Amino acid sequence: MRLAELAGRRVGVWGHGREGRAAVRAALTAGAAGVLVVDAVPPTDLPPGVQAGSDVADLAGCDVVFRSPGISPYREDARALAARTTLVSGTGVALAEFTARDVPTLCVTGTKGKSTTSALAAVVLSAAGRPAVHAGNIGTPLLDVLLDGQVGRASATGPTSLVVEVSSYQAAAVEGWSGWGAVTSLAPEHLDWHGDVETYYRDKLHVFAACGPGSVVVSPQARPIAEQQLDPAVLVDPADVVPEARLAGFPLERLAGVHNVANLHVALAACVRMGADLDRSAEAVRAAVADFRALPHRLSPVATRDGVTFVDDALSTTPVSVRAAIDAFAGRQVTLIAGGQDRGLDYTDLAAAVVARRGTVQVLTIPDTGARFAADLRAAAAAAGVDAPVTETGSLAEAVAEALRTARPGGLVLLSPGAPSYNRFRNYEELARTYEQILLDAGARRV
Repeated sequence: MRLAELAGRRVGVWGHGREGRAAVRAALTAGAAGVLVVDAVPPTDLPPGVQAGSDVADLAGCDVVFRSPGISPYREDARALAARTTLVSGTGVALAEFTARDVPTLCVTGTKGKSTTSALAAVVLSAAGRPAVHAGNIGTPLLDVLLDGQVGRASATGPTSLVVEVSSYQAAAVEGWSGWGAVTSLAPEHLDWHGDVETYYRDKLHVFAACGPGSVVVSPQARPIAEQQLDPAVLVDPADVVPEARLAGFPLERLAGVHNVANLHVALAACVRMGADLDRSAEAVRAAVADFRALPHRLSPVATRDGVTFVDDALSTTPVSVRAAIDAFAGRQVTLIAGGQDRGLDYTDLAAAVVARRGTVQVLTIPDTGARFAADLRAAAAAAGVDAPVTETGSLAEAVAEALRTARPGGLVLLSPGAPSYNRFRNYEELARTYEQILLDAGARRV
């Protein structure tokens, strides 16, 4: 659906988060005949003439309804509404508009690594003389980018490009888009929203369903799964575009972990597919990559005390991402703080990996998943004939206090929960702020 199709129609907006606010703006800009916003707590800060309510059934009277990403289409109320009116997403409408306007667009998704990879791609494109705007799930809704006219403007090297971080929630609602794509990693996540692993993978990759041959760069880890959901002809291995030997020429000096080298490889390959010339711009790209820092809440050092470094990896919400986090600090003594909302993910492989580190990783667990993870660690330790490297705590504050007491100079304390934080905090950002504040109150120095 294009923006112009909203003119003269009654538009509903289900959910008033960032994307919901952008949808209200888009509907008013397009000349909608009326706008109704429905949220559990009806918003009061709406533009003049925009109505608000809390009853989802009222949206059935709208011609078009923007469904916010956090609302699963598999919910009973969502299915009922879809049978009575047209449901769209802000990401889908914006991508259709960008396609019609010939804006060069790269969509990046994956269970983990999509934020870093999309940010790297935007940096590489810009360094290669192809200015790019980074938006989407990273924080700026695509409808706002569209309405602000941030992309598509002509430059000496062509129009400004768009690099989009796409979540599985957003990808599931995109229909018929064809452009450039990148897939970082795939592992079970968000099963409460998608229902099961197979549906999660299908929804995650749905954004690329209409892409053409050779348009989607996919990491080796994700390829077997991607081939089950997409035509293999659509997929490209990063090494077939950028030989692995070339990676040494683009060192990540401020970003830890072999998984981030893989993310860089995907980003570089996707940029080349979009037309970036790494040979002509090698020095500029090398400098940009070397200067690239960890994004907030992704293996980001936040404080030090008594020779101990404290790292914020609050965006780590799966066992796979925790494994990548501890692997990023191989050779260091790590105190891992893990736990959060229980979505039924399997922690046995992570537990085995921790035990295999032979005491160099000590775990402090917090509710709710902490109990299951601790049990898995004890079972893995018993099978290996070693002491279980785990202490259960009742809260983040208790875990940090224990880490402050036990971590030794030269060591590292890593908050990498391996689960969402909604059971105790509003979101991962509040979790990270709380972590940092506890440290500062204990005399740690911010870095």
